[in-house]
Amino acid sequence: MRIRIATLLTLALINGTAAFADEGDIGYPSVEAARAALAARSDVAMSRADGWLTIEDRAGKTLWTFAPETDPAHPAAVKRSVVEEGDRIVLRMDIRCEGDAAACDALEAHFLSLNESVVGKAREDAEGGEENNGD
Repeated sequence: MRIRIATLLTLALINGTAAFADEGDIGYPSVEAARAALAARSDVAMSRADGWLTIEDRAGKTLWTFAPETDPAHPAAVKRSVVEEGDRIVLRMDIRCEGDAAACDALEAHFLSLNESVVGKAREDAEGGEENNGD
């Protein structure tokens, strides 16, 4: 999962400024509706790790993550998309969490932290590449 996120964020950093926006609308009426609709598509890649379902929509520049049934936030979906907003490239994160409220808060905090870590790593990698290109 981290490799796919890093790829999206590296793309964002190469093309402009990465930022975060949390809008909260995943585009489906429920987590299950989102999972079912995405799973039915032939143009997405699905994988599982530790019970978490990840669906990568390359065409939409979107990475979906679904909490496993064993997680107290279940059912929950995290949708992260790379979008252009004016002259900036933004990592937009939308979460729909239908589980326990405290678990949903923890899920959001975890993904915000993950996003910040990956953006920091991508920035370091991009800056390292710029320094090497200047030689």
